Amino acid sequence: MSSSTIVRVPSLKNASRFKEHVHSLGVVIPCDETILTGEDSPLRQPLVRGGYTIANRIAVQPMEGWDGTHEGNPSEATIRRWLHFGLSGAGLIWGGEAVAVSHEGRAKPGKAPQLTRKRSEQRHTRFLRILRPT
Repeated sequence: MSSSTIVRVPSLKNASRFKEHVHSLGVVIPCDETILTGEDSPLRQPLVRGGYTIANRIAVQPMEGWDGTHEGNPSEATIRRWLHFGLSGAGLIWGGEAVAVSHEGRAKPGKAPQLTRKRSEQRHTRFLRILRPT
């Protein structure tokens, strides 16, 4: 095992220190000297792939909120979290809540159980109706 110290990235307070550290590791990672913000930021630029356009390059990743009802429906906390995702400015909200293969396989009682396709479509349709503006 190496005796070298693990450097915490937040301790590298500027781009020069980050570049020095990366160079010391023998790794090549391109890094700009300044962070572009606002409309100039590359993250704010649209992304076009396969005929689809995403408004920007900021995405919310799939997650498990552990706050559904015992029946596996979205709770008020679930709905509030997803409304906040929509208001965040992210160009892509990827995925949804996790589901269990069986009731016994749930990580906690509020985790959504796996449903039949028809029941799953009904639940998602109802959830989207709440989240999408009219």
